[in-house]
Amino acid sequence: MSGQDAYLQRRLNAAFNARDPDALIAVCDPTIEVHSVFTAVGGATYQGHEGARRWLGEIVEAWSEFHVVVEATFDLGEQTLAFVVLHGRGSVSGAEVVMPYAQVMRWREGRCVWFKAYAHREDALSDLEVSEDTLEPILPVNVRTD
Repeated sequence: MSGQDAYLQRRLNAAFNARDPDALIAVCDPTIEVHSVFTAVGGATYQGHEGARRWLGEIVEAWSEFHVVVEATFDLGEQTLAFVVLHGRGSVSGAEVVMPYAQVMRWREGRCVWFKAYAHREDALSDLEVSEDTLEPILPVNVRTD
């Protein structure tokens, strides 16, 4: 399962980078629940395919440029953990942003059913009750997913 889930996580990030809602939905279960890294600062939790489309649409609106670079992906059974770096430019401010964060995705029957982005990698590790020292990456370091 780990190889397949890591591949699917990579496809999801590639769809994100391509700003392609159809490719994003193709990897998501109809019951997907998305918790954006921006949820902690007033964003929403997004439900279902329509919610996932709205999430991507809001990101496209907020950022004139963006892409994520995967630093490492880890197999945690029915979930994957990835350390990524978001590179972006705000649509209104024009400010450039480089933000490391973590993604946790839960998988069922080849589809993502739950996605949560963590502004602090330590928070993801704490929620997952794992130590970074015990993790072994299953994808190469510094892979741009577009």
